[in-house]
Amino acid sequence: MQGVKWLCGVWMTAAVMAAALPAGAQESFVSTTREQITLTIYDQNFALVSERRPLTLKQGRNEVVLLDISPMLDTQSLWLQWVGRPAPAEILAHTYDMGVQDGDSLLRRYLGKQVELLQYGSDGRVIGVLEGRLISMDANRLILEASPLSTIASAVPQLPRRAIYVNPQGTLRLPVEADMPLIPALRLQVQAPNEGNAALTVSYLTGGLDWDADYIAVLRGENALKLECWATVTNQTGLTFPNARVSLATGVAPPESVQVAFGRAESFEWRDRPAMGAIARRIVPQPLGEVYTYPLAQPVSIQDARQSRLLLHEAPQVPVQKRYIYRAPSLWANAAPGIGKEVRRDKAEVSLVLENRKEHGLGIPLPNGSVRLYETDSNGTPRYLGTASLSATPVNQKITLQVGQAFDITGEWQPLRQKVLGRGKVEYEVQITLRNAKSQPVQVLVVQPFGGGWTILNSTQPYTRASATAAQWTLKVPAGGATSVRFTVRVQSAQ
Repeated sequence: MQGVKWLCGVWMTAAVMAAALPAGAQESFVSTTREQITLTIYDQNFALVSERRPLTLKQGRNEVVLLDISPMLDTQSLWLQWVGRPAPAEILAHTYDMGVQDGDSLLRRYLGKQVELLQYGSDGRVIGVLEGRLISMDANRLILEASPLSTIASAVPQLPRRAIYVNPQGTLRLPVEADMPLIPALRLQVQAPNEGNAALTVSYLTGGLDWDADYIAVLRGENALKLECWATVTNQTGLTFPNARVSLATGVAPPESVQVAFGRAESFEWRDRPAMGAIARRIVPQPLGEVYTYPLAQPVSIQDARQSRLLLHEAPQVPVQKRYIYRAPSLWANAAPGIGKEVRRDKAEVSLVLENRKEHGLGIPLPNGSVRLYETDSNGTPRYLGTASLSATPVNQKITLQVGQAFDITGEWQPLRQKVLGRGKVEYEVQITLRNAKSQPVQVLVVQPFGGGWTILNSTQPYTRASATAAQWTLKVPAGGATSVRFTVRVQSAQ
């Protein structure tokens, strides 16, 4: 089977254009020119392709063969429109030929047909040819019903006139059949009232095109960061889209008939980043139903089996506030912690809070994606600080990026007393101590969750009700020092 696959690959390369045409190919118009390509790529591994095809039609019945069609075309989505009015012709029918995906799919097209098998001697020369019918093939077995066509070397014993050969050694030679499609092609039956030139807009959905957003954030001191929004476009359709107008869309589910591409693209192709100066680069998102599209400013070429990185937006100076959060263990009405155990110590979380506002260099609907955070040290060397997630954020909304834990800020949590007041009702006395090893004071938000209804009876520091299941304190912790809060709470399970 390895020899068969090798020959198929060579034969397909040599004959692909001829066999892509139907019988009577001299009367067909073959279209390979693609103009005004537009792509709307969705983040669910599919895209809408639209392109213009110039055609030359004769009067009467025409067969038009459109090559360079995505192998992952959703045939039910095909939309054909003539450019201009009135329509120069009528489309009577169309057929999509999927072509040959690999050597095995090619051999399947020849089951039951006449083929030849070339046999070789020890010197590599052809010594015989079997001619017969391919009656079976799979990944490990090839079966021919054949007879010798010729015996070139006299030393080869004469074979029976006709026999069944299982896994014969040699190279399979396949005849070229003009009506067998080898590459994906869309064939149109067109009735034209007059001879002349025309243009057809071909639109369809295809699987194998995907994109996702990610962000690069560079801290600039304690109160600002530079934020870049990038899109990574992955093309696994088997087709290149040259000089295309591209829009990126998010939040739209694919139709069930769209094929999904598996595997990974080969490499990164290019990064589109013109000089910006000090001005933030802006895209202008366009509404699409209840979601948005992000149109690129310039045409780009989306190569097959490539990942392309595109800069969507850049904001050089976004105000940011660093927030520290200490999350205490939950207090439950039915599962009380023990008394006299060692103090529980945990690091505080670090979050960056910013706002999606135009005056901050943002002010556009931001797609969800991961944020990689960097900072430069005193020598100007970039350092990686962590990764956070940015959820899809509308304009003028707050963004909170959880970027990791603070090494120098810790919390100590200890239940000092507990008292069971009845079934599903417990009273706790708890102390939380925050320690700051930094050289400057910090403000820490303390969150205490509860597993049930709760009432704080007393507290040494003011608190607020964060939610139905949590209280919170905002504590200032001096540089190199500590701050504590002690409170008594009654927790009760729902009746």
